[in-house]
Amino acid sequence: MKSRDGLIMALAKWSLRVVFLVFSVLPVYACLIIALTPLGNVMEPQLYPKFWAIANFVVSFKYIVFRMINSLVYSLFSVLFVLVIAVPSAYGLARYRFRGREASLFGLLLTQMMAGIVILPSIYTMYSRLKLVDSPYGLVFVLMGANLALAVWVLYGFFQTLPKEIEEAALIDGCSYVGTLIRVIVPISGPGIAVGAIFVFINSYNEFVIPLFLLTDARLQTITMALYSLLTDTTMRWELLAGCSLVVLIPPVVIFFLFERYIVSGLTSGAVKN
Repeated sequence: MKSRDGLIMALAKWSLRVVFLVFSVLPVYACLIIALTPLGNVMEPQLYPKFWAIANFVVSFKYIVFRMINSLVYSLFSVLFVLVIAVPSAYGLARYRFRGREASLFGLLLTQMMAGIVILPSIYTMYSRLKLVDSPYGLVFVLMGANLALAVWVLYGFFQTLPKEIEEAALIDGCSYVGTLIRVIVPISGPGIAVGAIFVFINSYNEFVIPLFLLTDARLQTITMALYSLLTDTTMRWELLAGCSLVVLIPPVVIFFLFERYIVSGLTSGAVKN
């Protein structure tokens, strides 16, 4: 009976995995078929690629490459600035008890409940007066603000799982509080920091509304704005849109595979309290 129940559970798990895999891969597969199809045949139904218009990918890459570099630069700087602020902030909230701590945590959570588009008109007005529209620095600053609370919450949960004995031993050895954070906590917090960094990077890389408000110069545009520009009132270049969408996936996928071990470790570290 137990073996039969185990077999049923195994079949159920594998069935769910297959369904999840199909729903995850199917849009990418459909996008690939469209990207390999010439413009004149794009509306023909296809279950498998009937055309191999590799030139579509060449055109898509040339169209998207400079915007992709812009997005990568904005995202990487956003990650850097967010971590510089989020790591000590999350560590302080996780380790020390002080007046207003709970209010601070609730305030951070509250910012994630607010739709960013609500405050973007005010930010645009302020940026116009400060001459920060079409400024990469201004865009990175807003992206940093949009992702800071998420990074603090992710790192806060991770720091709570670290044993306090490690810090106590460092303090006994003569390390200061700041030195303990930099020399002891940060090196052993790689998985948690990696998870926070990946979330910030993906959010910044995929952001559309903020750049749309703050960037008008075509040389500074992001990949999301470049993809949006392919949708016009008169033409719809589906093959280029599909090709660009697949090219855009490359950086996040590469980063995920490079840091997969840290991501999995960081996501599961909070499951068990030390």
